[in-house]
Amino acid sequence: MCLATAGLILDIAEAGDPLWRSAEVDFGGVRQQVSLACLPEAVVGDRVLVHVGVALALVDEAELQGEGE
Repeated sequence: MCLATAGLILDIAEAGDPLWRSAEVDFGGVRQQVSLACLPEAVVGDRVLVHVGVALALVDEAELQGEGE
């Protein structure tokens, strides 16, 4: 079973190659560098699901509150 954690994108480090694009993501006060290789459309302020340092999906507030079920 894989667990992903939701976080907020605070800053994005652009790179010449989209595969090397990364973001500083806040997880409730803990900040971590995360790869955006799978989410080229992500922008600052987006909430993302992250697993093993890679942002896998965009999520909205309704999904985080359980209303998206």
